[in-house]
Amino acid sequence: MTIDRPAATATGVTSADVDRLEEEFVILFEAYRLRAKDFAARIDPVLQPAGFRTLSVLIHQGSCGAKNLADVLGYDKSVLSRQLHQLEELGLVERAHDPNDGRAVVLTATPAAVERVEELRATERGDFRSRLMKWDGDELSELVRLLGKLRAMRD
Repeated sequence: MTIDRPAATATGVTSADVDRLEEEFVILFEAYRLRAKDFAARIDPVLQPAGFRTLSVLIHQGSCGAKNLADVLGYDKSVLSRQLHQLEELGLVERAHDPNDGRAVVLTATPAAVERVEELRATERGDFRSRLMKWDGDELSELVRLLGKLRAMRD
């Protein structure tokens, strides 16, 4: 008895192989979405995932203007404005006038926000690392190599 397999390319990759990969990415992205929702709620129960992402990017890149932050996040001004308003109300972000340009506003994550996000990340990073440390070293190296190759495809 033969099993019908979709035709493979010259490299041996079939359409079904690509479908399985896409499905794994869908599952990973859904897990990431749920993780972002959980992280946001752990910072504050009313914080939305988009607000957590905004705060995370602001912490990562440091104080900056709203336009720069919107560009990095890919948000339109109205979306960013709503996120910043909520973050300010929660005491996670402060606005100040730019000392070099009185018309411009500089956004900064509060020290309390930085501390809470860093504590959360440290805990999660430790959990993730402990799971990966159980992998075979060659498998982990191969995953890193393949993810780099996949990322390079979009460049």
